[in-house]
Amino acid sequence: MLARSIALSIAACLVAAALFAEEPECAINYRSDGQSAETFVITSLTPKEVIERLPRMLIGAGATMRWTEPDKGLLKAEGLDVKAEVSGSATRVTFRLAPTADKAAVCRYASLVGNPPLPPVPQDPARIAQIKDDLIKLHRIEHRASNGGIDTATFSSREDFLELTMKSTKDLAADKRQTGVSMLVPRAACDIVGEDVAAGIAGFAGRDTPPPTKPVRIEASLIYAKSGDVWQLTEVRISQIESTK
Repeated sequence: MLARSIALSIAACLVAAALFAEEPECAINYRSDGQSAETFVITSLTPKEVIERLPRMLIGAGATMRWTEPDKGLLKAEGLDVKAEVSGSATRVTFRLAPTADKAAVCRYASLVGNPPLPPVPQDPARIAQIKDDLIKLHRIEHRASNGGIDTATFSSREDFLELTMKSTKDLAADKRQTGVSMLVPRAACDIVGEDVAAGIAGFAGRDTPPPTKPVRIEASLIYAKSGDVWQLTEVRISQIESTK
């Protein structure tokens, strides 16, 4: 009898797990207080990218737009509030629909986000060490800022890497591949035009503004080309370089 009871319990758990797994992310995360509907989804897009992309899709889904603040990760439509915020290495996008608890409607809007995070990339210590050595050999990487200036990071030793994580890897061709990385670098190893100009203006205005010292977060794609049996770093494309808050 006990064995039969245990077997039935296990079977019930397996069925429940299967049903749960079939539910979309927005349905799993849905909650309501009877007056409003709320859910969230996770995406690989940045909060700013989410808010910049959503308006036209929401309009297509029948929503009436009010305003957006991409830099703050906020969006407002008729009866709908959206908040996109960093969550680990991804972005959590919360949708709140009021004054209705319509699960189907809030999930319809949430499903527009797309770009779910890729599975975690194995963090191979030997591969990470090689990437660091490749960047040290390159010595300096550059990024053209929106104001036309050039942001830079300079690497002289492995101590210049406070953190380096591989975020993605894919083959572009048989002899070409791309590795996405996220790095944390000492501020002293970087020149960030926008931040440095702002500090200079403050100093010129007589405000006692200490130089930036917080570490810099760099998001970049490393392009490798194969020469014989050796993979060589040929290009670094920086998508973000800014001091941590």
